[in-house]
Amino acid sequence: MEGPDRRLVVLLTMHRSGSSLSASILQKLGMSLGPFELLGAAPSNPHGHFEAIPFFELNQKLQDWAFGFSHDLPTSPEILARFLDCQGEWPTDRAIPEEWLMEGESLARTLIDSGSISGFKDPRTVLTWPFWRMVFQRIENLEVVPAVLLRSPHEIAMSLCARTNGNYPYWTALDLVGVHLSRLKAIVDEHGGRTLVARFATPHFRPDLQEMAAACGLSWDDEVVDQIYDPSCVHHLPAVVAHTAQELYDALSGGGGSDLGAEANARRVARDWRRSESLMHEQLEELRKLYGQTGAALRHAESLFAQADQRARYWQVEAERAERVLNDAQEELVQTRNAYELTSECLAQAEQNLLQTMECLVFIQERHARPDETPLREIWEPGSGSGSSLSEMLKRFVWTQDRLDQERVETRRNLDDATERLHQAHERIVEFQELATRKEEQLQAALERGERLGLEATQLRGRLDRIESHALVGAALRGRRRVKQMWLKLRHRGADSAERSTRVDQPH
Repeated sequence: MEGPDRRLVVLLTMHRSGSSLSASILQKLGMSLGPFELLGAAPSNPHGHFEAIPFFELNQKLQDWAFGFSHDLPTSPEILARFLDCQGEWPTDRAIPEEWLMEGESLARTLIDSGSISGFKDPRTVLTWPFWRMVFQRIENLEVVPAVLLRSPHEIAMSLCARTNGNYPYWTALDLVGVHLSRLKAIVDEHGGRTLVARFATPHFRPDLQEMAAACGLSWDDEVVDQIYDPSCVHHLPAVVAHTAQELYDALSGGGGSDLGAEANARRVARDWRRSESLMHEQLEELRKLYGQTGAALRHAESLFAQADQRARYWQVEAERAERVLNDAQEELVQTRNAYELTSECLAQAEQNLLQTMECLVFIQERHARPDETPLREIWEPGSGSGSSLSEMLKRFVWTQDRLDQERVETRRNLDDATERLHQAHERIVEFQELATRKEEQLQAALERGERLGLEATQLRGRLDRIESHALVGAALRGRRRVKQMWLKLRHRGADSAERSTRVDQPH
């Protein structure tokens, strides 16, 4: 349902400029924010942001693609320097992915179809405007209404300082405001004609917003606005500062500046500047404490890691020793098994000899039982010597049987001894295996603890590196180290570089 009566209001603004309040008022007056889920409240904005999440996520992706950061402010000194250097100029050396353009067009069409007057707001839109301009050109019969929301650069800078707890210096925040306002002015110049402007946190805000609502085709309702707008929620006061951002603000707002005199304006700027410096010093002091705690924790972790490493080496030696003992036991077991097999073979041979002897005895007894046979009579004839031969054979048989019995007893004893040694060897192997298992578990536990301590040390080192890489804290800590090194070199020397007669333990 596209047509010339469809209006799309795009709220163009810098962060901390009252855009959430303005969007909520326009929504209550009848402007549709689409069938999208809105970004929820936060400590810095307890009433909600009134930003459609799909537009917010797409703008984050676009801003990160173009400038290297997706949040409100650059996240590192390098990205900040690069952003300020390019002054927010849209990159022209690469093409926007077609799927992103299709996604933006789909979101815009869904928003337009949700009401005769619709709109969206996200402070990133000022930086991603070239993308949205291409998206709007794809939609026929669409009236795009740019609505500019302004706030004093001094107030925005103070709000950013307070919101980041002093992490962003006052003048750096003003530089960022200047980049946003320069991009905003380029959009206004490109659009041409009359531009809708609302000056937040000034006496002109309510009349400006009423005029903006009328130009968008919305009916003004004082009761609705009174329910939402509370001027006491404005925590910072405007002031004029000598900065490019102030010149851009005056050009976009039509001039006028602050109602304060030059002297009162200077006092307000100085007071707010001192407040921002106080926030920075508080943050620096907290970071110093954190730096000291992190350093102590890192040293403690390194000590624990060294102890764990020492224990790991000890258990490694114990495991190697247990492995050697286990190998010796296994060799002894092999020897015992060989002796057992040899003894078993000897016993089998002795039993075979006994069996042969028994067969011989049976044969002799059978011959003795048949004396009528000629060979047997010859044996028993007087003077033939057969009786003595038989007696001698019986003696040999008895001797052989006794010897076999002795060998059997000795073989059994040797077998029992070998079995006992084998049993003991098995028990020793089990003990060594259990010991090796315990040592291996202890070694594994020590290695895991060492790895965990190493990971904690790495994390602590990373936190320490992030603290030292901070633009302000890093410089302060490096300066503090250089001062301490100079003091350590000079604390035993006097003004004339001569050795002091007494030691100086504290710098004056």
